[in-house]
Amino acid sequence: MRRELRARIMHVVGTGMFTGLALTLGCHEVAGGGAGGAGGAAGTGGTGGAGGSGGAAGTGGAGGRGTVETRCFSPEEVRASSGSAGGGDAGGAGGAGGAGGTGDAGGSATTCPSDYHPNPVSCVSYENGRLEDGQCCYDVDDPGVGACGRPFLVGGAPRLAEVEARADWTLDAAADAPLALDPATRAALAEAWLADARLEHASIASFARFTLDLLALGAPPALLDAAQRALSDELQHARACFTLASRYAGRPLGPGALAMDGALDAPTLAGAAASAVREGCVGETLAALQAGAQRDRARAPEARRALDRIAADEAAHAELAWAFVRWAIAQGGAPVRAAVARAFEEALDGARAAGGPERAGIDAAAWRDHGRLTEAERARCHQDAVREVIAPCAEALLSAPPSAPAAGAGPGALASSPA
Repeated sequence: MRRELRARIMHVVGTGMFTGLALTLGCHEVAGGGAGGAGGAAGTGGTGGAGGSGGAAGTGGAGGRGTVETRCFSPEEVRASSGSAGGGDAGGAGGAGGAGGTGDAGGSATTCPSDYHPNPVSCVSYENGRLEDGQCCYDVDDPGVGACGRPFLVGGAPRLAEVEARADWTLDAAADAPLALDPATRAALAEAWLADARLEHASIASFARFTLDLLALGAPPALLDAAQRALSDELQHARACFTLASRYAGRPLGPGALAMDGALDAPTLAGAAASAVREGCVGETLAALQAGAQRDRARAPEARRALDRIAADEAAHAELAWAFVRWAIAQGGAPVRAAVARAFEEALDGARAAGGPERAGIDAAAWRDHGRLTEAERARCHQDAVREVIAPCAEALLSAPPSAPAAGAGPGALASSPA
């Protein structure tokens, strides 16, 4: 799938082929005979040291994400923190994650990270909340880009709706279907699919905002048409994921209200292009390839069906983002190109990051059968996507003359792109 998607994106950006030039965005693949260096020290993002003779810097094996901090809270602390932010209810289920902290045993303040919000299943949020020894643990660093859909970023942070007990977002009576899974694996699957559902739901807002930006910037009608179709796709993705989450949770779940404060500033061409890089060129390219990898490992029919559609749709959405960025560069010239280059550099640094700790106490085979990747598999998928698809396509985009687009590779080509 990586090769096919790269060819499609290359067609959109106007080259029609892989250039083979040295990547300007820091791709760490070893070229030639030199072996990669030793893993980098913590704090360098896992980047390896100098490569062997003839080689470029290698991807780090021992180094980790030095900026990551793991914070764990008891369920009581999570509920108290949620309530202090004004979002919790009497039962503590599904409250908004708060900035308020509770004192630990030593008397110092512990602050629950504001980017991560508990939900009614347990303590999942944004794909990396997990239960460890009865506590809710989160890896806190740059939120980066999401794995599903087009992330809805406001002020650089993902904006998600809380979760409610509601059945109108599910596609069938999934919560009533029995599952032969152990309780820990079933709960973990509910958490993971619910995290995806929230991201897909937020993607609806992201495409709504993108459509308004396109109108404000005078974009061609082909881009507007593709954005409207993508919004409809994300609605179906969200419903499919809420259906799966409800099935594993054993009760119907859906989204609450999604806050819009601060989300609709007047766009500039450079700002909209940079956002499209983060949310689309990187975020949705990763989403398409990750969904494909999940589908290829899945055996549960419901998960495979959902992932098959998600993978195909996200690939088309990625093409839309690349087409818009190409159009924006052609319209705005050097300032937009510079903003796009900065956005790629920042987003790809996050996408190359090593995976977090693996989930403990679950059936790994069942986890894959029901459409999930291990953390190591997810990280490898993202790193491969950066190396083989996103970085070379970004290089081609940034090096192409804006005044000489290839025939058929402009935004109008989206109308006939495979879905």
